[in-house]
Amino acid sequence: MAQLTDPHLLADPQGYYRGRNSYGQFQRCLRSVRMAGPHLILLTGDLSQDETWAAYGLLRDQLVTCGCPVLAMAGNHDQPHFLRSCLGPHASVAPCHVSVGNWLVIGLDSHLAGCPHGRISTGQLDWLAATLGAHPGPCLVALHHPPIAIGCPSMDSMALREPEGLLDLLQEFPQVKGVVFGHVHQAWEQKAALPLMACPSTAMQIRPTQPSAHDHAPGWRLLQLEANGQLHSQVIRVLDGED
Repeated sequence: MAQLTDPHLLADPQGYYRGRNSYGQFQRCLRSVRMAGPHLILLTGDLSQDETWAAYGLLRDQLVTCGCPVLAMAGNHDQPHFLRSCLGPHASVAPCHVSVGNWLVIGLDSHLAGCPHGRISTGQLDWLAATLGAHPGPCLVALHHPPIAIGCPSMDSMALREPEGLLDLLQEFPQVKGVVFGHVHQAWEQKAALPLMACPSTAMQIRPTQPSAHDHAPGWRLLQLEANGQLHSQVIRVLDGED
């Protein structure tokens, strides 16, 4: 399974987001993803920067070339109505879940209209509890906003509000093997009983709190879901000249 996040696409495919051609960089990352042959593509938000139908249309036209299911969710920069109406015929849109083998991949909607931070509604937490209660097999949970501070003040101020409700709920279900998120424009990981993982943006990176090789480069996260419930993960960076 492949996680891509924060492409910040614009209606103009030649347009620039923070000094980078976000559409071109998304195409490069998607080519790398296609080579891996994932069973599911997970898009964890901020898919559009300008909240236009045309930006989602560019994304849709790229995704249909991949030949695998897609699970998409809104970030704080997204326009959920356009996202759902444009991508809905071609992708599952959070809140929802998708089966991958004996795993259940659950996408949550943390978008809060007009706010850079996020929130999971009480109703959505109830739905999540019922979904987990009905699936004893291994599960992976995805959302846009981080449910924990990562040590980056600018990002931590825009994280998930009242995350305890979500984290406390997830810890009640041992079949939840990990949580992945976007928003922070860097690779980040907390290894614990419930692993938490952030994915680099396909567009631009923020100075990481966990430095690594090539951490300035766009990238994506490869997630291997083993039938025995083990979760393996690797960040793939797409370097200049690797198209």
